[in-house]
Amino acid sequence: MNREDHVAKERDTPYRSLTTHYYILVAVVVFIIGGYLLYLGGEETRFWRSHEGWRTLMEQLGGLLIVTSGISILWELVGKRAFAREVLESTRTAAELESAGIKRITNQFYDEAMWKDCFKGVEKLDIFVAYGGTWRRTYLSQLQALARKPKGRIRVYLADPDDVSTVTTLANRFGATPEKLKERIWETKEEFEALRQEAGASVEVFFWAGDRVFTFYRFDNRAVVALYQHSEGRSAVLPTIICENGGSLFQFIYDELRSIRSTSRPATPAVGAPATVTQIRRG
Repeated sequence: MNREDHVAKERDTPYRSLTTHYYILVAVVVFIIGGYLLYLGGEETRFWRSHEGWRTLMEQLGGLLIVTSGISILWELVGKRAFAREVLESTRTAAELESAGIKRITNQFYDEAMWKDCFKGVEKLDIFVAYGGTWRRTYLSQLQALARKPKGRIRVYLADPDDVSTVTTLANRFGATPEKLKERIWETKEEFEALRQEAGASVEVFFWAGDRVFTFYRFDNRAVVALYQHSEGRSAVLPTIICENGGSLFQFIYDELRSIRSTSRPATPAVGAPATVTQIRRG
């Protein structure tokens, strides 16, 4: 604990302690009054025998004060503070999610509605995957529609099939042989390049050497991030996060994209010199 935190704690503690002692004192007084009323109502005197209604009221009022004082103490010492912590945690969580720009977290990576919503109106799409065969085939029609847009752009960053370390690492993770993984990567490259159309979108495919701890798709000012699993086999249940421009997570993805782009090589060198990452418009 640093000096500032220690000073703040010392400054807040007396007020909290004073408030607690005040409530306890009031509750004790109320408890004593309630006990006294119960005592008076329980006395067998001529006055109470002739005023049974008042006697009953006195006993009930005394019991009510005793119960109320007990509940008040429990609420002050336990309930209210637990409730305050819960509200504080909820508020802090909401603020952190807003700061990160996170709009949704799901474990259903292949949620069709989610992906179709991401494709709506998109013009620039960046894809960072090992090869992404299932996803590519599932949303081929949306990719073809984007490829027909004159102002569209598709950039795909695949695992480098000529880098031995990359292929070996990913092949072990995906439970495939290096030869089979290379085949899938080249197949993905060819299928994306086949999307090119005259007067259509720009379609570029790059190879990036290195391991992948997550995959992401950037749709204009929205990004979808999915984590890779480390266990053997494939699963449709993958943690998936959707974030938007303006948050720290989207900025992280954008910075990653710039770094990846600078160390990638064109899958088809004859196409031309490497392009630069287009500046993302804020807002």
